[in-house]
Amino acid sequence: MRLLLPLLAAAALVIGAGCSAGGTAGSSTARSPDTKDSLQTEVVRLRDEVRTLRDSLQFYDDVDSGQYYREQRALRDQMARMTYELDALRDGGRTLSEERVDQLFEPASATLTEAGRDALKPVAAQLRQAYPEREVRVEGHSDDTPLGESMKETYPSNWELSTARASAIVRALVDLSGLDADQFVAVGYGATRPVASNETAAGRRANRRVRIAVLPAPRDYTRPFETSW
Repeated sequence: MRLLLPLLAAAALVIGAGCSAGGTAGSSTARSPDTKDSLQTEVVRLRDEVRTLRDSLQFYDDVDSGQYYREQRALRDQMARMTYELDALRDGGRTLSEERVDQLFEPASATLTEAGRDALKPVAAQLRQAYPEREVRVEGHSDDTPLGESMKETYPSNWELSTARASAIVRALVDLSGLDADQFVAVGYGATRPVASNETAAGRRANRRVRIAVLPAPRDYTRPFETSW
């Protein structure tokens, strides 16, 4: 910074000299038009250099005051939050609970049992207390066993059955938590996202599940240094 101050002073002197030279056009020692153009071009260049030097001085002032490092830290924090939230959105939010379908519904149906409704009460209480304004995502999953002919009259495939089960959970959570219905979304994946092999009975039971998750709260990222103040 001590080196930049003399440079600024020298540049200012040169600019002043250039401007003075340009002002003698009416004297007996008037310069040629080419010389004046050259001087004016040089003045413009020097002014740009002075502007750059002033910017550099401001940068060093920011470094000295710690503002530069605060803004840099704020940007790193912001990027870390955005990365986390993007990952969370990609994964469908933060899992609060994952329930086995066989423990919630009547066999081969999307009818929630009383025991299943009771099992959702702790989740509803958690949503009400910890996430009263967050979006809640309920995913229905199934195994890959084809539905019987009688079930196909209501649910043509596991897609429809898993969606119906997710919707039933949403209705129960809205009722139990008292949260607004527009905070919830029901999604049916059918058998497309297994967590175990469908070759065994245990694997199929694990795949027949309902996942309840909360999505990250929306943030305003229009202020790049919002955490530095």
